[in-house]
Amino acid sequence: MTQNFAEPMVLKSRLLNIDIIRGIALLGILVMNIQAFSMNFSAYSNPTSFGDLTGINFYVYYFSHLFADQKFMTIFSILFGVGIVLMADNIEKKGGNPSKIHYRRMFILACFGLLHAYLLWFGDILFPYALAGMLAYTVRKKPIKFLIMTAFLSIGFCSAVMFLTSFAIPLMEEADLKNLLVVWAPTQEVIDKDILVNQASWLGQMEHRNFMASKMQTNVLFYMFRIVGLMMIGMALFKLDFFGQRFSNKRLTISAVIALALGLALVITGNQANFDSGWGLDSMMSGIQSNYWGSILMAYSYMSLLVVFCRSSSLMILKGLLANVGKMALTNYLSHTLICGFIFYGWGLGFYGRFERSDMLLFVISIWVFQLFFSSFWMSHFRFGPFEWLWRSITYGKFQSLKIT
Repeated sequence: MTQNFAEPMVLKSRLLNIDIIRGIALLGILVMNIQAFSMNFSAYSNPTSFGDLTGINFYVYYFSHLFADQKFMTIFSILFGVGIVLMADNIEKKGGNPSKIHYRRMFILACFGLLHAYLLWFGDILFPYALAGMLAYTVRKKPIKFLIMTAFLSIGFCSAVMFLTSFAIPLMEEADLKNLLVVWAPTQEVIDKDILVNQASWLGQMEHRNFMASKMQTNVLFYMFRIVGLMMIGMALFKLDFFGQRFSNKRLTISAVIALALGLALVITGNQANFDSGWGLDSMMSGIQSNYWGSILMAYSYMSLLVVFCRSSSLMILKGLLANVGKMALTNYLSHTLICGFIFYGWGLGFYGRFERSDMLLFVISIWVFQLFFSSFWMSHFRFGPFEWLWRSITYGKFQSLKIT
């Protein structure tokens, strides 16, 4: 009797806490991504480059940077590594060939990412995650110590290159320096053109969208070292049974408090240094180092506290809602683009560049509420999210059973 490798793991073997944490990470990512949808892209990293930064807008920026910037993306990357091990182990237990299926899945995900980036939104993460997933898979069976050491070497290499690049800024040609400034601190003329093109039709945005997508994908090839490293950390944590029962609530809570304190200290110190220096070009490379490392500490803290939360018997309804968001992570991620694109771009309502940071927070909360309830409604009737179903069907070369029978 042959096994059906296309079948998902049965519910009793699914780690529900991973779904919950993934759901929270997916929702948290929107706190930062909505800025890239609604404002000049420079505002994502340089808060002084676009929009008002006083009063409540400053506090929204500061809260977002402190608690969201890179933190949830780090968790999402770690959980991607967990997912690689989970799926490969499940296929191996059924006597299948996980490598063949994994690389096919990653190739399809990369295609999704390219379509997403060049047709809808340049800020796509699916393409780099697919490439990173191909690389990280090769070490999935390595010992825990190897995974952790190699992960931090990879993450550290990316950090070192960024830091050393900052020393080259004073040596750059004037033309190159000017191009860099346009990205980091655009003039009002550049901002006005950016608003105009993003308020244009889908076809009118195409040249700009393709240009931005190609730049993002070029830059992310360098950033790949961090993504792969985080996936390896996820593999190590899964092997340590971090998401299971190995570590006590007390141990997780103590380590979470220590990591959170260290992470916050790093992020706050680095952010203040950037404000003191006036957010010059140095902040573009060396100035992000504090958040680069602080976000990893804070992501660990978040995950530790969330594991404790998942073990508790409280807020079970909320946990169910969050778990369904996590099970539909691909669909919900792409729906961020569809919803935000419709709100801000010219092929929809065209509100790009018209709202302040404080307004963005209201949009984020509204989308969260929608996705929490829509995901639960969908998963009560179907086995997969719509894009998860499509991904799985293409991977296995046949339409998967979608409706719950």
